[in-house]
Amino acid sequence: MSKRLSCPKCPFETDEPLAKCPNCGRRLQSATKVRVLGWLLVLIGGGLVIFMTGLGIVLAGIISQSDQPGSSSRFTGGPQDVFFIYAIFGLVIAFGLASIVGGAWQIWYGKPNRKVMFLMFLVAGILVVIGSAVQYLS
Repeated sequence: MSKRLSCPKCPFETDEPLAKCPNCGRRLQSATKVRVLGWLLVLIGGGLVIFMTGLGIVLAGIISQSDQPGSSSRFTGGPQDVFFIYAIFGLVIAFGLASIVGGAWQIWYGKPNRKVMFLMFLVAGILVVIGSAVQYLS
């Protein structure tokens, strides 16, 4: 049985032993390589979701305890700051979830899902824009 090869850029797939895609010239990937990359996406996405969720819980504890007398840590921001922080956390968690979905798709089907990849890059782009804006405004 021959190996299924697919192009990471366009929807071209073949069972022929080609090195490059005849449509766009990109190097073809085997389904096995795509599945390994899928597992990597699942691990990275899961790590992001777990880390950001834990960080959000710790931050919620700090914020809720900042008014208590004798508290060792204080949050001096307002409601808009809390909203902004949790919006960023939500975007990172959304990126992690999209990575998990994209990785699971790659593991299951042996090829990437272009819509999920677009969603991941969109969320990543939004995070970069927000990060640049925060750095510029600081």
